[in-house]
Amino acid sequence: MAAICVAAAITAGPGALAGPIDVRTRVIETFGGNAEADGRLAFLGGLVLSGPRDFGAWSGMLVDGDRFLAVNDTGLWLTGRMLIEDGRLAGVADLELYPRRDELGRPITSKRNGDAESLTRVPGGVLVAVETKPRIYFYPADGIDVDFEARAERRDLLGQAAIGQLRRFGFEALATTADGTVIAMAEGGPSRAKLLPAYRLPGKGFSLKREADWSITGADMLPGGDMILLERRYGGGIDIGMRVRRIGSDAVDNATGTVDGPVLIEAGFASEIDNMEAIAATVEDGRLVLTMMSDDNHAFLQRTVMLRFAVRDPLPRPNPLRDGSQSG
Repeated sequence: MAAICVAAAITAGPGALAGPIDVRTRVIETFGGNAEADGRLAFLGGLVLSGPRDFGAWSGMLVDGDRFLAVNDTGLWLTGRMLIEDGRLAGVADLELYPRRDELGRPITSKRNGDAESLTRVPGGVLVAVETKPRIYFYPADGIDVDFEARAERRDLLGQAAIGQLRRFGFEALATTADGTVIAMAEGGPSRAKLLPAYRLPGKGFSLKREADWSITGADMLPGGDMILLERRYGGGIDIGMRVRRIGSDAVDNATGTVDGPVLIEAGFASEIDNMEAIAATVEDGRLVLTMMSDDNHAFLQRTVMLRFAVRDPLPRPNPLRDGSQSG
């Protein structure tokens, strides 16, 4: 398939990169594998993106209409527009990179200080989850239009119990409910417990059911109150998997004990995936749409992939671990 160049090329080192970038795209026409067999999601197209040296490692994203904002784990913001043709992702335009700034207003230039793993919207701005600390930083924004000159403002939302668990098992995902409650989730958990720690900040803890080797990499909220989880499985080499799970609104609103939800899609190496880490849920033309991006770790053999899916079932789902409830 043809590769397309958009925007204008610039070259700069980490932290100095700011402005339009040159990106090449390859359109993904077919998702591949048998991932869509159960029909919970409909594939709306995808892209493989290639950019300048510092492009990649995208671990969190937000979407507003056709515009998106992403953050990577080496200190960069990415903004741009998705080009939608006949309801499918056909390209990107107006891509720009900007350095993310620390608490002193300095550009972040390394993963040690910039290991962002998730983005979520809150009144007046966005929150960024940083895994290495673990910490949460606020940046002022109008919708997804971030003030890229603003310094990071540390938000002390994490209690000591949450800090301990997130440091031990990895701080990987944030989501904000309709009432403004921020939920923080760990990537992994105790191997024997089959549970993933999560917190309704500033401290109320609960657990997400874990299956096999699946780990959380991203999350977002659906308009009806359900929570969408993006998960990854990695067994070494090309043994990589992606799946999306939907946690019912009743479980999210009353999160105690252990919660779970149906798997909407599960895909392996036969499908057009990579290390999928970022996910955003939106309503477009009356349907729920999920947009995802991969973290290529700036590795030669990995790819930056953007995928779009429509959720075929718009209704909120119950918590299957609650007595008497059903899930499907």
